Amino acid sequence: MVDDIIKYPVQHPLLKKYIRFFWALRIDHAQLNHKIIPQRNINLRFNLSETSHFVNINNSEYSLEDVYFLGLHDHFGNVNLKINGKVDVLGICFYPDGFYPFLKIPVSEFKNQLLGAEEVGFKAAVSINEQLKLTTDIGLRLNILETGLVKILDDDFYIPRDFRQLFLSLKNGGNFDHLTEFCKQNNVSIRKSERLFNKYVGIPANTYMLLNRFHSSVNQILYSDYSKLSDLAYDNGYFDQMHFISDFKRFAGNTPKKFSQQNNSILQIGKMG
Repeated sequence: MVDDIIKYPVQHPLLKKYIRFFWALRIDHAQLNHKIIPQRNINLRFNLSETSHFVNINNSEYSLEDVYFLGLHDHFGNVNLKINGKVDVLGICFYPDGFYPFLKIPVSEFKNQLLGAEEVGFKAAVSINEQLKLTTDIGLRLNILETGLVKILDDDFYIPRDFRQLFLSLKNGGNFDHLTEFCKQNNVSIRKSERLFNKYVGIPANTYMLLNRFHSSVNQILYSDYSKLSDLAYDNGYFDQMHFISDFKRFAGNTPKKFSQQNNSILQIGKMG
């Protein structure tokens, strides 16, 4: 499965600051039933086959639109993605603050939800999907995708520089025990930071801090970049091993050990974090 997922770089300069990469997954016949783990960025998926995609939420199954995405989640939910048949998916992996300029709706509107493009009024994505289905050539598909995205992008909805600096400071500035400490160092009020993060990222700043730390530890687990669980905890700024396990279960629904043994989440299979 990992070998089937291919990542492609963004070519258009206007898109590079909003999108990390494109990805494609093609399988002639598959029976997929993957646990969905909260991610720190939005992935927009285009289903280009005739095979329907389903989501199972708390043992209730629903069909998905051909274009769909997950809003950011602040906790683990009992959600699985199910596909049985031919798989042909093209995806967009946005930066955490990169989705807003395309849909122009505060990203917090999608928090803790799995939504279809048509459901949220993202008609341009539906139109792009129809064009993508006209060819199977990946080069042509990526060109269609980038051309369509550039048309959607509106300069009036750019990410403000002050938020960009704030976001990068939180992401790269080390571990902050409290949001108040972070806000003080960056000369911004907690209220303003919450408002900006909800609008452009989709979850509050303090939740993003926890989610970002969780993903840093998951990436080490995925690549076996640790020797002991306690080392993994301390490397990522947790107080101790129990604190790490508790925080990990909030987002993964399992302990780090069980999570790595099951190897059944989209995050693990595609290494999309």
